[in-house]
Amino acid sequence: MWRRALTPHKALSALGRGLSDSWLPVQVFRESRRGFYASKWQKRLGHLLEGRRRPPAPEIPEKEAVSNAFNIKPCKPVLGSKRSGVLAYKIGCMSLWDEWGVKHMVTVCQLDRLHVLQAMTLQKNGYEALQLGLGYRSIHRHSRTEIGTFIKAGVGPKHHMAEFRVSSDCLLPAGHQLSARHFVPGQWVFVSGWSKAKGFQGVMKRWGFAGGGSDKHGHKKSHRSAGSVGQRGAGKVWVGKKMAGHMGPDPRCVNAKVFRIESSRNLLFLKGALPGYKGSVVKISDARGKTALKNNHIRLPYPTFVPMPDVEYPVTVQEPPQEKDPFLYPEQPLYQPND
Repeated sequence: MWRRALTPHKALSALGRGLSDSWLPVQVFRESRRGFYASKWQKRLGHLLEGRRRPPAPEIPEKEAVSNAFNIKPCKPVLGSKRSGVLAYKIGCMSLWDEWGVKHMVTVCQLDRLHVLQAMTLQKNGYEALQLGLGYRSIHRHSRTEIGTFIKAGVGPKHHMAEFRVSSDCLLPAGHQLSARHFVPGQWVFVSGWSKAKGFQGVMKRWGFAGGGSDKHGHKKSHRSAGSVGQRGAGKVWVGKKMAGHMGPDPRCVNAKVFRIESSRNLLFLKGALPGYKGSVVKISDARGKTALKNNHIRLPYPTFVPMPDVEYPVTVQEPPQEKDPFLYPEQPLYQPND
C-alpha cells in the first residue's frame, strides 16, 4: 500500500526523529516530480524572460558601400552568355505589402557565406562552370581534397557545394563572395529543390484528381477513389497511369519572381512557394526558355554585380510597383439607364 508522500521539510524532520531513511528518497521523488505540462510558475518565468531569449532585431542600414576586392570588370552580354546561379537556404514564408497595399506571399532565402571555390575551364576540365560553396560545416567532416580546395580559395569549410554551368565571359575568380545583389528585383528566376516527403498518398493529393461526388448524387464510398484505371478492350493498366503511391522527396523546379533583396543579410524574397523544408538548400538561377522573355526589359548585371567606386548603394531594394492602382475598380451602375 502506498504511503502518503511527504514534503521535503517533513522528510528532513523525520530524519531528525531517527526514522529509517531507506524510503525517504522515493517519497521525496514522488513529491518533487513534475508532470509533462509546465506549471504556472514556469510559464510566468517564461513570459518574463521572453525579451532576453530572442535576439534583438538587427539594425539594417539604409545604404552601404560595396568593395570590389577582386577587381571584377562588368561585361556586355552576347548571344549565349550565361550567368552563374546561386545556392541558398530556404528560411521560411512571410507576407509583404507593396506601395499600393497589395499583399504578397514571399519565401525568404539566404545566401549564407556563398563563395566561389574554383572555376572550371575548357583547357583544364573540358567544360566551363563555377563551383560554389554555401554555409559552414566542421572541417573534420571534409576530405583532404575538399580542404585543399577551401585553402586555395581562401574560404572556410562549406556545408554544401554545387556547380553551375556558365559561359566563358561569366567566369568569376575563386574566393569571390556572391551577394543578393546578383539578382535584380522584378526578374524571374528558376528555383530547384527537393520537395517534402509526404509518404503514401491517394490520387487526390498526389495528382490533384477531383474525386467522386457526394452521397446526395448516388456516390457511395467513392469520394476519394481513383475511378477507372483502364479500358475493357485493352485489358490492362497502361504504364505511367496516375495512381496512389509514394509521394516522396522528388526534384522540383518552379518559377519565382524576385520581390525584394536585402544585401546586409543576403536575403532574397521570392514570390510564391518553393520546394523543400525550412533550412533546405535550393538552387536559384536566371530563368530560361519562355520564362526568360519576361526578363527582356531588365538589365541583368554580367557577370555579377560589380560596384562602382565611392558609391553607396541602398541595402533594401524592392521591385517597382505597378503603374495603375489595383484597387481602382471600374464603377458598375446598380441599374441600367433604360430600366
